[in-house]
Amino acid sequence: MGIPERDWLIFKSGLFLYHQPDDQIDQWFVGGDCAGWLYARLLPQPNIRAGTSPVMEDWGWYSALRTFDLNVRVALLTYPWPEQEHCWAIGLEPKRKFFLRSSNSKFQQAVTCIADGLDAIVEADERFEHLGWFAQDPFLTAARH
Repeated sequence: MGIPERDWLIFKSGLFLYHQPDDQIDQWFVGGDCAGWLYARLLPQPNIRAGTSPVMEDWGWYSALRTFDLNVRVALLTYPWPEQEHCWAIGLEPKRKFFLRSSNSKFQQAVTCIADGLDAIVEADERFEHLGWFAQDPFLTAARH
């Protein structure tokens, strides 16, 4: 039996701002503190290198990290999880440099490296409640906890 895919992490923590004042809605998106905090704590992990610092998008926060293969980066997609207060969904999406080929095994190794780093952070800190990993986008598959 193989290791289950870990493409989406859902966890709960009161450490990050989950609500914003009404007068600031549509000016910025919740999750920047979460995205930045995780990004900064992943960088010292073994085999993880800086990629793209967290950037606010119209759906949430995007950042990217590199691992052992500099031609592959793993995007961290940070969203507030709407099903439960103070919950966060972190998507891991491997990408290759334009016009380069990378094997699926290299993609999976890169995702596993980042997932191991996230597990090390979340499981070691009592301010986090690990709610699970998912192979499919929980927003599309309606994973509920």
